[in-house]
Amino acid sequence: MAADKVNLDVTSRFGSHIPKTTQRLVWKWSDWSVLPQSVRQRLRKRFARPVVGPFDIEHQGMKFRLYPAENYCDRVLFGRSVMPENAEHQALLPLLTPGMVFVDIGANVGSYSVFVGKHLQGQAKLVALEPHPRTFQKLLFNLKANNLPTSHVMNCGVGPAVDELDLWSDGGSNIGHTSMLKEGTANPQVSVRVQVRPLIDVLRQHEINSIDVLKIDIEGFEDRALAPFFDVANEELLPKHILLETAHQKLWERNLLNMLTDRGYKTRFSTDENLLLSKTA
Repeated sequence: MAADKVNLDVTSRFGSHIPKTTQRLVWKWSDWSVLPQSVRQRLRKRFARPVVGPFDIEHQGMKFRLYPAENYCDRVLFGRSVMPENAEHQALLPLLTPGMVFVDIGANVGSYSVFVGKHLQGQAKLVALEPHPRTFQKLLFNLKANNLPTSHVMNCGVGPAVDELDLWSDGGSNIGHTSMLKEGTANPQVSVRVQVRPLIDVLRQHEINSIDVLKIDIEGFEDRALAPFFDVANEELLPKHILLETAHQKLWERNLLNMLTDRGYKTRFSTDENLLLSKTA
């Protein structure tokens, strides 16, 4: 089912779409890890995907309106009752301090920004950037549902120059997995034109002079977003910590890891897809 065929509700109050237990169980069973991947895919297609949402759920004090049929992050939270990339979230916890600046590039539906904002009880400056127009509306809703500020939330991507680019996705089952590179998403079927801006321009617009934590997950476009920033940023503006997705580093034109090492960053935590680096010099 195409994402634009699913009702997008960003106006009703949170709590208007309480899921039934059976609806959550359908998604849980269709993603049961003991089953072969091919079986899970058939179960999802036949039984789970018609259960499209939206659904309002609260998890560890965080509120989300979920659309599990069209976003992987949503269905992990809906069906498994865990945060997506939970290990990365836990690794960030010691770095979260009241008043910090958190820059979220590729914010998706807000799983990171909401996590940081709620943990700090709203005492954080959240700069969240999401280029996909539909996903951006979900991000805004989730932040507002948690009484978190949205003044630094932007519907744009980050790249080397002010531009308008195609953002590719499968158009249906996971529009949260998008990339400015056609080969950066698993099943590129649909593209939408989106605005792209240099990170340095975004930070200047919002009068950001320092960054405590920067998270970036943009499916192989990370080097185009970060390398130009590191080319021009002064030491004071460099993030203290960076959570960097490396799953698509084969698509990078510049070696970000070498660049970050040269600027004094060292790895403090890693998973198969992400590195958490801290500036030590």
